[in-house]
Amino acid sequence: MGGLLSTLEIASSSLLASRAGIETAGVNISNVNNPGYARQRVIVEPRRDPTGAGAGVEVVGIKSLRDSILDEQLIRETSNEAYLEHFQRTLQIGQVLLGQQIDRQSATPEADSAARNLGGQMALASGFSEFYNALQAVSVSPTSVPDRQVLLLKASQLTDKFNSVETRFTTLRSDLNTDLNNRIKQANQLIDLTSHVAMDNTLVSSKGGGIAKDSLQMRLEELSAYASIQNKFDDQNRITVSINGLEVIKDNAVVGKFEGALDADGGLQVSVRNSDSDSTAKLTGKGSIQGLVEARDTVLQDLRQDINLMATNLIEGMNSVHKVGVSLDGSTGLDFFTGTDASNIAVNKDLIDDVHKIQLSADTDEGDNTIAANLLKWLEAPQEALGKMTVAQHYNEAVATYGQELANINNRLADQEVVSHTLKQQRAGVSGVSLDEEMSSLIQYQRAYQSSAKLISTVNELFQTILSM
Repeated sequence: MGGLLSTLEIASSSLLASRAGIETAGVNISNVNNPGYARQRVIVEPRRDPTGAGAGVEVVGIKSLRDSILDEQLIRETSNEAYLEHFQRTLQIGQVLLGQQIDRQSATPEADSAARNLGGQMALASGFSEFYNALQAVSVSPTSVPDRQVLLLKASQLTDKFNSVETRFTTLRSDLNTDLNNRIKQANQLIDLTSHVAMDNTLVSSKGGGIAKDSLQMRLEELSAYASIQNKFDDQNRITVSINGLEVIKDNAVVGKFEGALDADGGLQVSVRNSDSDSTAKLTGKGSIQGLVEARDTVLQDLRQDINLMATNLIEGMNSVHKVGVSLDGSTGLDFFTGTDASNIAVNKDLIDDVHKIQLSADTDEGDNTIAANLLKWLEAPQEALGKMTVAQHYNEAVATYGQELANINNRLADQEVVSHTLKQQRAGVSGVSLDEEMSSLIQYQRAYQSSAKLISTVNELFQTILSM
């Protein structure tokens, strides 16, 4: 058993441990509103002298209270949520650019029916309707110049709507490419930052990790928002992070990155490259990058193809009927529309320059409306190329399908938000800072500090007594 010097050393170690506890509680309280912070506890161990007797206490590190299972689940669910959020955002932008009100509230047969009805209220749907009505009017009076002018006006408005929608979707594809390029740069910067934080975490892991472990978890969750990641630690607490089976961080060092390249359709495709093996894998899984790519290449692309198919079918079908007709001046053989798809569909300039050239008769009888009636019949007839639907029906079907895709994403995102929120609440129960608990700890450490100080004061008095003898 030691003497007064040993007692003084015991009191001093207790004083230091209590001070560390007070400081840690203060750090916890200051981070009470920091969602990425895990509350910390002082790691202490008893000290012994050579005889095995107690020799005070030693602070060996600071421990963050984390649940590794919850942390891993949140990394995965962050990827899922980011994927759905950006998929939804892209479809919502597409809806705005379409200029068409569609149902996006539910994925039910009733919603499908509502979307079909809404398909006739505005945008291309209204263009079809107004063009059909103008054609009906001119079929009643095929020699009427005003009715012919109205027909050309409504036809031009319809083609403008096709052109505008295609231009907007082309611009959206370019904007998405820009967004993806920016995300690739940000994700690569985050890979570098995660590597640096991982090195720091490895250095301090033997002492509990503390802030370094919090920072690493935050970086991993941020990276998972860009793409699905898999990570593992070795026996030295060095991390390896993989994306699509390729390592981008190995033993804390950066060995890979994201890359982007344009495909044949002008869309940016994202891949992962490992610099050690010089191997590349196309990005799959979840995350914001994949959400943007899949929304662009599936639902948006399907809608765009449907609109172009309708435009092509309209051009070919109307021209096949119109060119066999006879105009008021006796000419024949003119197309009604020019172009090949939604990007360049237009009314024949010859007709715009002279409305008399519209070919509505089957012969030189000016009052004959056979071709006008046949044009109406073609618009009302199901087309094999459009799935045995009329042009207007096919458009409404495309809008309804798009609406259901958006409704489905909305529902999936709502479910995902519940899962993510629940996991965050569970983690907060483990790692979150409780002010009541921290105040209790402060009082406990304060009393221990006061007691240690009192012990030092007592030992000092004893020393003074001995020196005065």
